[in-house]
Amino acid sequence: NHSRSQPLALHYTRNTRHYITSIAGILINLVFKMGLAGLIFEIAVLGCLAAGIASTSAVVGTCDMLVLGRGAGSIGPWRADIDGYTDGCVGWDKGETDAADWLINMGRACSMMGLIFGCILTFFGVFKQCLCPLPMGQKLIDISGVMVQISLALTWPMKRSSVCDQYGCSWGGGATALLLAQLFFFFASVCSRCMREPRYERKQERQEEENDLPSSLLEEENDLQSSLLPDSSE
Repeated sequence: NHSRSQPLALHYTRNTRHYITSIAGILINLVFKMGLAGLIFEIAVLGCLAAGIASTSAVVGTCDMLVLGRGAGSIGPWRADIDGYTDGCVGWDKGETDAADWLINMGRACSMMGLIFGCILTFFGVFKQCLCPLPMGQKLIDISGVMVQISLALTWPMKRSSVCDQYGCSWGGGATALLLAQLFFFFASVCSRCMREPRYERKQERQEEENDLPSSLLEEENDLQSSLLPDSSE
């Protein structure tokens, strides 16, 4: 019985390996030859661009980028909620307060620049992938991606401002939005090169294939007719 079970086990092992190899070949064909990987990256990149815009907008509109000590309230780049000075979360003008030093001003400017460059990056990415070709399209995406990262990175030094030296500060929910915005835009910038061909290129390829189809059918028909005709030499 033991000697009979060995060939049977070997047979099942070979069949299992054959099935695994076949399934792996099908998956590789789907992922690489049929553009499934490019489609997945395209959806991920467009989703990250939308999430990056939402996160950066939250950074600009937040009141709790920095939570002040002593229960004084919280501030963001453009809005603040200070106990005894503001009625809830309202916008504040740097000219109306003595607490705005150059680090606060840099955070205000760079957070808004991050939102602008994020919108530019999203515009170039969506326009290039879904609408029509752009001159230097990928280079514009790369430049916008670098600029949005620099702008958002220069928002972090707000924690070293004179307000935090006076009251003490801790990071609030706006800091989480800032970190997420940088991660979303970084992933979108890097993976934009892994997307499938743009829509206009795919449409052009389909049109070329449709144009080539009648000519190939005509050639096949001519070959069939020539094979049916009797040979003149006979």
